[in-house]
Amino acid sequence: MKQHRLAFVGVGRVADVHYESIQRMPERARLVAICDSREEALRLRGAEWGVPAFDSFDRMIQEVNPDAVCLFLPHHVHLEYVTAAAKAGKPVFMEKPIAATRDQAQGIVDVVERTGITLLVTHTGLFHPAFERILEFIGKGWLGRPLFAKGTSAGWLSFRPWDFRLSREKTGGGCWVDAGGHLVYCLRAIFGEIDSVTGYTAHLSRPEMEGEDHAAATLRYRSGALAQLFVSYGHKLPGYQHDWPLGYLNSLEIYGDKGAIRYVISPNPEVSYFSEVAEAMPAEWQGWLSHQPPESYAYSFQAALRHFLDCLDTGMKPRVTAADGLATLDVLLRFYESCREEVRLS
Repeated sequence: MKQHRLAFVGVGRVADVHYESIQRMPERARLVAICDSREEALRLRGAEWGVPAFDSFDRMIQEVNPDAVCLFLPHHVHLEYVTAAAKAGKPVFMEKPIAATRDQAQGIVDVVERTGITLLVTHTGLFHPAFERILEFIGKGWLGRPLFAKGTSAGWLSFRPWDFRLSREKTGGGCWVDAGGHLVYCLRAIFGEIDSVTGYTAHLSRPEMEGEDHAAATLRYRSGALAQLFVSYGHKLPGYQHDWPLGYLNSLEIYGDKGAIRYVISPNPEVSYFSEVAEAMPAEWQGWLSHQPPESYAYSFQAALRHFLDCLDTGMKPRVTAADGLATLDVLLRFYESCREEVRLS
């Protein structure tokens, strides 16, 4: 293992969380440069983090020559910057979703296959130890056959004037494509591939958004299992004034023919289990068996980055490839294509 020199391209909201991840593993990673199109962001973050700031990706690569780049950008420019990183021979750690359109996502898959660069799409929820333990619980047969799930990703996201999420083109839609992917890829790991998806989008409380601020989806899996997912950027929950992830609820409920699981992902992880299988529960236990994982919600970001660095050290294949990112985006876009109507309330 070595200390990898990383460069951030895009220093918006999520970059702060990833910067904190680097601070927690100084022996593995160090931030050496940042790049953004916003002059004020470069000035503030460059001074705060003590690194050189650039408004040109190519100039940053030439002058700093980082070991890898971390792309925290509007979705519609992911292909452009993955292509530039690949041309420079730089591995890529990239925020989800993989792109804003299928063609852009397929372009990223093609670039990765053609150049052989390491690229990880940050499906961070897969890396939290709580979710890994849920997969173990299911893998042992304690849930039985997975039958149904409910997923929620809801809160009041605070937008800055420059926030790309206000733009339908830059985001690829609205709250669904920006936040719904976390629910989709987690359930895909449990239920497998999706046969069909349908539902509704609506504008109910955030007129500043071009895309939807609410989305409700029903998924049917090839196994016959069903799921209902709800995503919103217009719900005021306790703590919403402090912005994401405080006051923002991410959760999953998973039901099988032998048990059930409740998983609060954020703001504070908590897992509850029930199973009729004897070895799954203490003999004297009645009802839900609940516990709070020792790892915080932000730990999933650290675990994803650590895995990326492991891939760089060992040459192993990332757990979330460009093809995996395309598969998740395809479900998100199929939902939009199947929506029956869109409601906008002024």
